[in-house]
Amino acid sequence: MKTMFKSDLSKIRSNRQKKTNRNLAETILHTDFTDKDLKKLINFKSLDRLAEVYDEDRQYIYDLIKGKREISCYDFALAVAHGTSILASRQGSTDERYVLDQLNRVTSELGIFIQSIGNQDLRPVKSDGRLLTKKEYKKSGLTKLQCLKSIDGTISGKIDGYIFGKICFGEGGHQSNVFHESEEFAKWAHQFGEEDKIYVALIDTDLTKEYNDVKSRHDHGNVWVVDHVEFQQRLGIN
Repeated sequence: MKTMFKSDLSKIRSNRQKKTNRNLAETILHTDFTDKDLKKLINFKSLDRLAEVYDEDRQYIYDLIKGKREISCYDFALAVAHGTSILASRQGSTDERYVLDQLNRVTSELGIFIQSIGNQDLRPVKSDGRLLTKKEYKKSGLTKLQCLKSIDGTISGKIDGYIFGKICFGEGGHQSNVFHESEEFAKWAHQFGEEDKIYVALIDTDLTKEYNDVKSRHDHGNVWVVDHVEFQQRLGIN
């Protein structure tokens, strides 16, 4: 029997943040690096602000870390990493891609394939229900306001459909947008969706009231408002 993918997604960002911090500290302390090497790990604006405190440039900070100036090397490297590494909260698409990949690992055993797609690859049009590829969108002359947020994944095999995925933990101004965008997708799917496909608003969150509000209004027919566990349960995976 295939084991269900089940994870506490509230910790996914904090765990990745710790990993990014460690990777950044190890890179700048123990390797010969260039700014290009650090691009995926560091916030250069924050680094430059730190250098300004010393009235110096980035190289001065790097020299401090390397022990070319008087300071404890690793402690300072770790402090810089904590202060300048890319915030996990800014990488929502990475988390959503991880969830879809893990779901596919399980569902593919049943002949149901989930494919994560790029954040501009498939964009729903509000007015007529079209799904535009990146190239089609550029040619269409439409603005982002005339379209929904891009779809995050496709479903194929024994079941066909689309997934709009969101991970939302904790209070904050951005969080209300998550539920608004998910509800807009669900409304669009009810209006324009094809009967032989499913349309999944995949929401993992600790904001129970907001989640239940969207679910109570839109989770019916071939439109599913579910978290990653209930999604698998509806496919017969327990």
